Amino acid sequence: LSFIPFLFVMAVKIGWHNSCTATAASLGGVPAAAHTAVLSVAMVCMVLGDVGSSLSQAFLPAFLKTTVTTLPDGSTKTTKSFDLEAAGPTIRQLLKCTLSFSATVMVLASLIIGVFGGKITSDAAVLSEMRKVLPWIVATLSFHGSAVTLEGLLLSRKKFRGLTITYSLLAIAVAAFQLATRRFQWGLVGVWACYLCFCSVRVITFTALGGLLQPRRWWQNRLLATKAA
Repeated sequence: LSFIPFLFVMAVKIGWHNSCTATAASLGGVPAAAHTAVLSVAMVCMVLGDVGSSLSQAFLPAFLKTTVTTLPDGSTKTTKSFDLEAAGPTIRQLLKCTLSFSATVMVLASLIIGVFGGKITSDAAVLSEMRKVLPWIVATLSFHGSAVTLEGLLLSRKKFRGLTITYSLLAIAVAAFQLATRRFQWGLVGVWACYLCFCSVRVITFTALGGLLQPRRWWQNRLLATKAA
């Protein structure tokens, strides 16, 4: 039944995108048109960043260990654990790749919207709105790749409970963000602030859930690996 938490995660992500789009559409006129344009660019960039999750789920399951324990009554108990220490170099390499992807899509979005935005629309007001939210889009893309890579780590470690709780809280936060955007008239900036918060919070939370907030051990392992080389 491990696919059920995965389906829940995907449902929250879809709801996140749809609710942001619905809020942008409710703004009407220029903001709605600008969101349609920038979202198309952002989605292309996000798809490129999603590669990190696929890489994590391809390479990290190899570090899952199966232990069979014989109980006093003669029966056996099978447990699975993840060798985080052995997986450390692979995780670091995956995060390095993710940073490369993130830097690439940040530059790509900046060029398409900031420099060549006039090729998308000739409406000066829409173009101005697009460039107004560009910093928020770039900031979102800087976190997105790492978020999905770390999510892939948790999926590989079968940390479904942590993922389910995190996305349940995020679903509530997204709904509250959309209501606040409409109530306080934050405009398109409010919509993209929601995108940024969704991605940045995942990076922080998934780093903690993945057991990566132990810099001393990681630094010691790196020094040992350097000396061995």
